[in-house]
Amino acid sequence: MKSKLWIFMLVLFVVVVAINSSWIKNWMLLNTSRTVEDFETFDSTRWEVREEFPLGHGYLLADQVSHQPGKVVLSLSDQEGNGGEIRTRETFQYGRFEATIQVADAPGSITGFFLYAPPDLYHEIDIEIWNDSSGKVLFTVYKDGKEAKQATYQLPFDPTKDAHRYRIDVLPNEVSFYIDGEAVQSWKGQFSSKKMQLMINSWYPTWLNKQVAKQPKTTIEQVSY
Repeated sequence: MKSKLWIFMLVLFVVVVAINSSWIKNWMLLNTSRTVEDFETFDSTRWEVREEFPLGHGYLLADQVSHQPGKVVLSLSDQEGNGGEIRTRETFQYGRFEATIQVADAPGSITGFFLYAPPDLYHEIDIEIWNDSSGKVLFTVYKDGKEAKQATYQLPFDPTKDAHRYRIDVLPNEVSFYIDGEAVQSWKGQFSSKKMQLMINSWYPTWLNKQVAKQPKTTIEQVSY
């Protein structure tokens, strides 16, 4: 009887240690060595601006990106269909990624906050916010050359009126999305097999109808990773 009890206690101990070990590992991936970028200056050793890249109805252009103390602005041109993008020089496989953003009011365009590595459709985890008052958001994960997961979400606010926090948590066995600190979507699975750059852009996709912009500037106030 004592032998069986001892074996049971040993098995229980191993299970508890394994669970806690996984939890500790995930906690460390999300919370250690974090960088908070408040954009008081634009640090070109950390960030790069996309110079010129065809995307959607137009181009991502360096001229569409500007810096002011405490923010980076991505401007949209509704006539040409051009937008702008910034991205980290560093790459990441796992971690917590959050940006405080007020999107433009430019119907027919979107703002993306995402992780990406080439080739297309193999390594990408997206938050895409419609640049209008609809409050529509799309969460997408691409893996192995195809769309692995996708879900839409209705924001309880107008994202063009104020800045809000958008967050992606990427772990070895799960990816989760947060809005203003609230978990709104999560998928179990291994979705990150390669280090990716963190990117933010505003642009006009061909699958939306380009319209006259009411307020063509997306403002990024802070990014942490």
